Amino acid sequence: MSKQFEAVTIPKWGIEMTHGKIVEWRCREGDSVKSGDELVDIETDKIVNSFEARESGTLAKILVPDGDDLPVGTLIGVIALAPHSPEQLDAFIASHASADTGTKTTEKAAEVEPAAAEGAEAGGSAEVKISPALLRKLNKAGINPETVSGSGPNGRILKEDVDRALTQGGGEDHSSAGHALTPAQQRVAATLSKAQTTVPIYHVRREIAVADALARLQAELPGVSGGLTIVLVRAIATALEAHPALNTQFDADVLMPVDGGNVALAVARNDGAVAAPVLANAGGSGAAGLSETLTELVERARQGRLEANDMRPAAITLSNLGMYGVDDFTAMVTPPQVMVLSVGKVRVAPIWDEASASFKPEQRLMLTLGCDHRVVNGAQAAQFLNSMAQAIEAP
Repeated sequence: MSKQFEAVTIPKWGIEMTHGKIVEWRCREGDSVKSGDELVDIETDKIVNSFEARESGTLAKILVPDGDDLPVGTLIGVIALAPHSPEQLDAFIASHASADTGTKTTEKAAEVEPAAAEGAEAGGSAEVKISPALLRKLNKAGINPETVSGSGPNGRILKEDVDRALTQGGGEDHSSAGHALTPAQQRVAATLSKAQTTVPIYHVRREIAVADALARLQAELPGVSGGLTIVLVRAIATALEAHPALNTQFDADVLMPVDGGNVALAVARNDGAVAAPVLANAGGSGAAGLSETLTELVERARQGRLEANDMRPAAITLSNLGMYGVDDFTAMVTPPQVMVLSVGKVRVAPIWDEASASFKPEQRLMLTLGCDHRVVNGAQAAQFLNSMAQAIEAP
């Protein structure tokens, strides 16, 4: 018997990926799709990828609306490969868990038709047919699914039914209610909470002079914006080249060398989360190319539109809060990276000049290097900052 349906599920695109957020469906229910067509955009740990159809057919059902964050393997849609009845489609959706999840069969089967169990528990006799994602939306709004009329096959509650119920029955004022973290914020929180409790992080600091470096950059590329970031990225790449043993990642007790002078940048996204796209081979670009790449990469990061190629391995992240008036701070190392460089604003300080035997104003910047002590010891951290200082102050 030929296969009648193809399941569309949250894919596993990386070892650490556990969840995916539906950003946007590219197709509508009833659309014809071909193998390789982009079906849906899914956000996975700060990047957005398009999930492609594996089979040609018709997108018979979209089970999860835009914006939902779900575990890997969750059924989010169904492609019909042959003519079918509504009952056959419902049966495939209900049986998908037991066909695909092995030891998690019972748990997933309960998720596919959870409202039926709720109805029995409440003493009701009618079976409510609704997807897990839509049920969560109703529960979050405080709406009983039994009060929602389903317009789908056999009374199944569809997305438009839920939207209508939220509009008509969700009129309570929730303006004073707390707001949950976005999926991206939840992933960052989980990563940094784990780092705080499991990674032995320490910080070393060094103050450097930056006026000459900034002047040299302006001479190389007049009118350049973000000059300090360019200077720092270049210096980090130089230090990584000088200390290849530190150009590594540490994951599951395994050291994984990083190829090239890759530098991650901490960027505040528009939705409140933090992204860390990676500049590949940062030391090998001229000022003009590096400036253009930085501008484009930071803008996409702010919009949450990073791609898989932006998240390549790096040993270190640069976090700059100087534009917010911060003097200096200590950022967190984000595993599997082993270092993070925190910088605040450039300040003017009186520095003693031996030649003139007087104090002179000088532009200074505090570098704070956070390190994973399991990989980077104190002497190595100091030498890394020495290399950065030399690259900036006396290239």
